[in-house]
Amino acid sequence: ITIKRCRKSETAEPDERESVGFHICEAYNPAMGDTKAYLISCKLDGTGSYLPVDPAVTVEDGRTLWLHLNGRSTETKKILRDYFKMNTIIIKSMLADETRPRIEETNNGTLLILRGINFNPGPAPEDLVSIRLWISGNSIVSVARRKSAAVSEIETRLKEGRGPKTAGEFIAQLCGTLSDSIEPAIAELEEDIDKLEEVSLVSPDDAMRSQIASLRKQATMFRRHMTPQRDVVSLLSRTDKTWMSPDYRWIVQDSLDRITRFVEDIDMIRERAQIVQDELTSALSARLNRNIYILSIVTALFMPLAFVTGLLGMNVAGIPHADNPYAFAAVCGICLLIGLGQFFIFRRLKWL
Repeated sequence: ITIKRCRKSETAEPDERESVGFHICEAYNPAMGDTKAYLISCKLDGTGSYLPVDPAVTVEDGRTLWLHLNGRSTETKKILRDYFKMNTIIIKSMLADETRPRIEETNNGTLLILRGINFNPGPAPEDLVSIRLWISGNSIVSVARRKSAAVSEIETRLKEGRGPKTAGEFIAQLCGTLSDSIEPAIAELEEDIDKLEEVSLVSPDDAMRSQIASLRKQATMFRRHMTPQRDVVSLLSRTDKTWMSPDYRWIVQDSLDRITRFVEDIDMIRERAQIVQDELTSALSARLNRNIYILSIVTALFMPLAFVTGLLGMNVAGIPHADNPYAFAAVCGICLLIGLGQFFIFRRLKWL
């Protein structure tokens, strides 16, 4: 396995820096389309920091090993099969193009797939980034096909000495970080629906239809992934694996409560969007009916006048008073009286 050399650690002991020289790798391409397989390779030192390791030469010393792999690299499949001895089903789950949140516990380890908010340029935030993990003994193998903000946050915490100390705390912090990243996106959706509700009451516009449809699509996409993620975190909070201590279960339970609230908020957003759409449809229909009503009144007012002018405008002989110089004024007065009479009749019938 070819290992690309990363920046030397500044927190490890001098002899480790000289002999190993591996560190949490530098920032990588968001699309992770390069051929580098290892993106992060380190051991949790038990104090919130890390020790650099050579992923090709690891020594079992009781510390938790964390390797973060590039799911787009052609070498990753070989590493998972030969180095970590994963079976074909687990490898397919770790490298699948499309995944949904899930958890599978086996005798050899635990497969955990979670999703986090997408901060990469291009796709929308609701196109959540998948993080696939395999926890076995004192090792954590994570795979991602796109850059994950949650993984970057764990990396930053380790650099600052406030990262996870064990595998259980790693998973607990990861769940909390994923929830932290999703919360602002849900809050933004709530702000958008608030604005649409206000506009729909003041000045409804047909252009709002596309905005409502876009918002409902985002909420639907979020719910599609948040619902199974809630179930996964619920199962994770009740796991009997030795690496998940009661303290970390409590942290995971807190993440579960937050994700449950997210799902409820998303459902509420969808319901409010439906209400706004119904109100918008009603307002636009009322406006259309009002316009048609006004046109109908105008048509009714001018109908008898059009009859009179059409009758007198026929090019035939015998029109009464055709030679009278006051005939035109008389006809105009008659038309005016007819129009006023219709107006008062409509008012009396409460058509106006």
